[in-house]
Amino acid sequence: MNDPAPPTLRGAWILACPLLIAGLTQVAVNIVDTLMLARVSTDALGAFALAAPVYLIALIVVRGWATAVQVRVAQCHGADRPEDIARVVRTGLATSAAAGAAIGAVLYTAAPLALTALGAADDVLAPGTAYLRVLAFAVPFAAISFTLQAACAGIGATRAAMYTALLVNVVNLPLGLLLIFRADLGVTGAALSTLAATVAGTGYLLMYSRTHLPRAAGDPTTGRAETGRLWRIGWPEMSTLGIGYVNEALLAGFAARISVHDLAAYRIVDNLTLVVFTFLGSASTAITILAGQELGRGNLPGARAWHGTGMKLLLLMLAVPSAVALALGPALLGWITSDPVVVEHAWAATPLALLSMAPLAAAMAYAALLRAAGDTRAVLVASVTSDYLLLIPLGWLLGVHAGLGLPGLYLAWTAFGTLYYALLLPRYRKLFMHGDQVVEDTPNSQRRR
Repeated sequence: MNDPAPPTLRGAWILACPLLIAGLTQVAVNIVDTLMLARVSTDALGAFALAAPVYLIALIVVRGWATAVQVRVAQCHGADRPEDIARVVRTGLATSAAAGAAIGAVLYTAAPLALTALGAADDVLAPGTAYLRVLAFAVPFAAISFTLQAACAGIGATRAAMYTALLVNVVNLPLGLLLIFRADLGVTGAALSTLAATVAGTGYLLMYSRTHLPRAAGDPTTGRAETGRLWRIGWPEMSTLGIGYVNEALLAGFAARISVHDLAAYRIVDNLTLVVFTFLGSASTAITILAGQELGRGNLPGARAWHGTGMKLLLLMLAVPSAVALALGPALLGWITSDPVVVEHAWAATPLALLSMAPLAAAMAYAALLRAAGDTRAVLVASVTSDYLLLIPLGWLLGVHAGLGLPGLYLAWTAFGTLYYALLLPRYRKLFMHGDQVVEDTPNSQRRR
């Protein structure tokens, strides 16, 4: 049996740091493509701006499934059951690859219809369709990559995600420059470089996993049972991610109804909060892994102890980038855009946008432990309830109708985070505050049945 480590900020940071670097590096891929295509033409940038979110939707499904693999591997690793880890990884790879192939086929076929539904003009439709059809072939590789990264993270090897993200950037940047400009392929060149980088990252992970993850002979019966467990964890996570993306689109639409300047300012502030959320997400994932390993050991108090440490790490991860953003202030925004009106609107919303993430950070500490227990359904219910009771209606009411502009949207985000926290708290107490509570689907709980 693996010896449990006492909850410490250092222990959580060791896992969170590589995940943070990986997340920021993945954000950099999108920024690099945006900057390169902006130099090609406005049409090229417009095609990328419209098509990239469609590709992101395709990735949401496979990323949610990878979360299920991560939770199960962490539990089995804590229980010191390598044969179960091998079964989870084998099942997760088979199902995620099949799902990735199916989603890629749908993306290839539906690409022009999706872009037309989003209002693509004729000069954007053709390059946008070409972009999506190239990246349709990347979806199965991305599915395998996410699954292997999640499995490695489950045993504590979060550096695999960092190394993969760095490799993806190393491949994407020079190849993108070559294909976009030298080969004059424009948006298609950006898609080809992303495809090649994704394949390279997946190849690296396959080699890494052969030496870091246990392997065992297959058993179709246990594989089917494991697929069911992964599905129970995975579908709520996929739904949460997908609905969250839809809500982001709705809020951007609210900003567009306020004014063009507010829409531009919202996009800038939204990118800033995305960076901060990357900090928070890395901390939350680390706590999920560590708590999941304790649950795998059957150590409910040990898992519960990670909540306090997780809360401290999340608040620290919020405070550091927020302090940097506030210290740089309008100078940072002015570096992004030269429009003084956009800078003014963005700066007026920035402090409230950062403050709105404080209740979200507190809620993510509870969500991390619920995910560790496999209870992603409670996270989904709390998230969707908070979305449609407060976030969307308040965003519309305060931002658009009450005339508060972007500050009104971020007041709605504050209300969302507060209700999300309040809804997660009772479920956390039910699962973790009672010593006789058996957490579903952890290896040791299965032994006790």
